[in-house]
Amino acid sequence: MNKSFFNVIPDQSHTFSKAYHQYPREFAPRYVTNADGCVLNTEIGLFTDWSMGLGPVIKGYNFKELNEHLSLIMSQGIAYSLPSEYEFHVAHKLIEVLGFGEQVRFAKNGSDVTSAAIRLARYKTGKEKIICNGYHGWQDWYIGTTTRNGGVPKSVSNLSTKIDGFSIDQLEKAFQKNIDEIACLIIEPMINTEPNLPFLKKAKELCKAHNAVLIYDECWTGFRCHRQGAIGYTGVEPDLSCYAKALGNGVPVSALVGKSSIMSGLEEVFFSFTHSSDPIGIAAADFMLDYMDNSFFESIQSKTTRHKNRINEIIANIKNDSLKLQCSSYPGKIVLIAENVDLSIEIKSYIQREFLKNKILFNMYFAICEDHTEKHFNKFLTVLEGIVEEFNKKNFNIVKETSGDLVSPVFRVQK
Repeated sequence: MNKSFFNVIPDQSHTFSKAYHQYPREFAPRYVTNADGCVLNTEIGLFTDWSMGLGPVIKGYNFKELNEHLSLIMSQGIAYSLPSEYEFHVAHKLIEVLGFGEQVRFAKNGSDVTSAAIRLARYKTGKEKIICNGYHGWQDWYIGTTTRNGGVPKSVSNLSTKIDGFSIDQLEKAFQKNIDEIACLIIEPMINTEPNLPFLKKAKELCKAHNAVLIYDECWTGFRCHRQGAIGYTGVEPDLSCYAKALGNGVPVSALVGKSSIMSGLEEVFFSFTHSSDPIGIAAADFMLDYMDNSFFESIQSKTTRHKNRINEIIANIKNDSLKLQCSSYPGKIVLIAENVDLSIEIKSYIQREFLKNKILFNMYFAICEDHTEKHFNKFLTVLEGIVEEFNKKNFNIVKETSGDLVSPVFRVQK
């Protein structure tokens, strides 16, 4: 297919992180025709996938039992003109599984529920400003804090303050600088590594002291790190929590969960759209809430620990300081990071290229799913060992090796 075929979609992808510029082009597939387990069937062959749809596919692609459950629900009709009885049953199940919250509102995407939580917090507190960390979706209130802020009014961007990760110092300063103006603090409770409990406890303390709503964005951590998500894993409860991704094993569904004292504000706050309670997504959540039992998460956690340890053993052998790698994780997710910021794009591009040559799709992180087996792990580790051997060669030049085929960062300076 020629380039004009793909240009019918801006950037040739609906999601920046899935676009062609995220992988070295010489060896990367352009599109998927179908998938099964953790394997993608592309126009140039089969690839083991470690991103798993950017995180949501926690069991595996084409999960037959889930598909059968979806077909059953769809056979009863969809998009009713009234709420379905089904959505009340699944809302009760979600609260029971989480052991948190009293009320639920369903939606389709993570951005839906994080933005609903922001609007709700502003309504309940009567304040406008926001503190955030991590990544929270494409809506103006968050994306205006990033380099991809094109089209976002400065007046909106100025209402949000983004802190670096889990900096208690920056968090305290943000509250002090905006005394009596902070409506909420929305955070990813874990970002690529084990939780920072002192930060989470301080966040809760500061929100209480400043009459601000504490919101967890659990679109990644929810139903990946623990059956009760980051709340169950850390023991620190927010006021509101947002779920998406793994809740439906790739079927679009999200949920905002919280205390009724806050959630009741949604009787006034406008968070309403046609497909918010689409039974297909809710059916996926219903099935996966039963499927993802405690043993499921014990297995995911065991895979994560074992695989991370083996990766660390291999990358510890890198002798060239400028090419050293770090590996961090929490249950269900492992991240590989270049220590050298100045060469991070070159290192990423080279690593991705070598894995693509071996029919492995890897974007510097692992969204571990149930269908990943020891065979998949072992193949990855064998390729990684070969990369380390190349890094250690006396005449290896990472700039020369990647010249002309560098990947692009998603959050780059706008054109």
